[in-house]
Amino acid sequence: MNFLKKFIFKIYFERMAKKVAKFSKKALLCQERVFSELMKNAQRTTFGKDHQLNTETTYEDFKKLVPILSYEDLRPYFERIRKGETDVLWPGLPLYLATTSGTTSGEKFIPVTKESLKKGMASSILCSATYLKETKNYEPLLKKMVILSASPKMVHDGSITYGKITGIFNRHIPSFMKSQRIPCIETNSIEDWDLKMIKTIEESIGKDVGMVGGFPAWIIRYFERLLEKTGAKTVSEIFPNLDIITHGGVAYPPYKKRMETLIGRPFHRLEVFSASEGFIAFQDQQSKDDLLLVPNGEIFYEFVPLTEWGQENPTRLSLGEVKKGIVYAMVISTMAGLWAYELGDTVTFTSLDPFRLKVSGRTKHFISNSGEHLISEQVEQALSSVAARLNVEVRDFSVAPHIMDEEKGNRHEWLIEFEKEPKDLESFSNELSLELCKISDNYNLLIEGSVLHNPIISPLKPGAFVEYMKSINKMTHQNKVPRLMNNRTLADAMIPWKRK
Repeated sequence: MNFLKKFIFKIYFERMAKKVAKFSKKALLCQERVFSELMKNAQRTTFGKDHQLNTETTYEDFKKLVPILSYEDLRPYFERIRKGETDVLWPGLPLYLATTSGTTSGEKFIPVTKESLKKGMASSILCSATYLKETKNYEPLLKKMVILSASPKMVHDGSITYGKITGIFNRHIPSFMKSQRIPCIETNSIEDWDLKMIKTIEESIGKDVGMVGGFPAWIIRYFERLLEKTGAKTVSEIFPNLDIITHGGVAYPPYKKRMETLIGRPFHRLEVFSASEGFIAFQDQQSKDDLLLVPNGEIFYEFVPLTEWGQENPTRLSLGEVKKGIVYAMVISTMAGLWAYELGDTVTFTSLDPFRLKVSGRTKHFISNSGEHLISEQVEQALSSVAARLNVEVRDFSVAPHIMDEEKGNRHEWLIEFEKEPKDLESFSNELSLELCKISDNYNLLIEGSVLHNPIISPLKPGAFVEYMKSINKMTHQNKVPRLMNNRTLADAMIPWKRK
């Protein structure tokens, strides 16, 4: 049976790998085709008629006719869809509304159409195709896969079906893969995340697991509790054939050392950049940590220099106009009916042939209380470098501004949940500051001018961020600790979890 599966996988994934090679060389042509498809469908919708979109609309026209839109801007259209109205943002009625927690808009409802689901499902397996082409290692796909995801439960209110995007994807994965998934549907449908974790561990012990997937922080938590349950020293003792960790949602470097320690032997990573709004990019080479953009999926991409984000008429660039090394805010139009939609993520291109990028942070996650304008990518890079150099392990962290008195000046407060703490916190603070000075010219100038001072390091109690997420009812796979906040909302909320 495994021989037959391996043969089928080989044929299927070789075909998918050829598609990757093809679109990598013709990315701009792919984007032109996506844009044309979007305009053809837009003219049949309420939104398209409101904004005069049709098959004759060029990209330059589109920028004039459709401003960059937030979820709140599109909310009136979403509400009409929720009431069962058709042809609002995309022809017909969406198959689903994907529910997601918004920081400013409460619960969001993102349309998922037949077209976007088909394209998104196809894009989601490209990562495996390029991995198999590179490694020829088919064994993990023949073994059990532990996937830490949202509940597949759907809610139907008579007009439309609601659910988490991972739950929606779970309903549409090939049947031959469903038998390999852990946990089972019954366990995965448990709403209490702690109980679901316990049941998932019980199901996976004794199984031949080849792959584990989810957010890095949740994978680490799963591994830690697995070791507690079994008494094993490393995960490789429990899963000797574990070869692949697939992950996304947050930058991996801060979790790298802890993940390696827990697993206890070499493994491969497959990183993806996806959201409820669509599948965007994936890791296509084991030797690199940047991601290959998917140009022929359900998304037409636009990019706004982060330095102009929030301005009334910022520069909007198509894929063919971007440059390497510049931080861009991402704007997307999709086959689910999102139009010039601010995704909230920032990216930096590392290659333009093919188009590869790194996710550098969130448009709302930065610190600039003194003009330093630090972004997530910079603090993650600094912490990863210093932690590796000082043999420190970090479970999770967040950075906030800390306004001191006139004599002590301003600084940042790093709230860190250590797995392995530095021997001297003051030296650790100094090393972090020196590393950030190398990375950010703005930060360096402010340190040299004594406007900013070395950061405060605030160690947190074990499990602090998890307990905090529980306290605000956001204990799910989907909610992540913000790396940076330009206010002290999170930092002040974490005071009960600071170590004395």
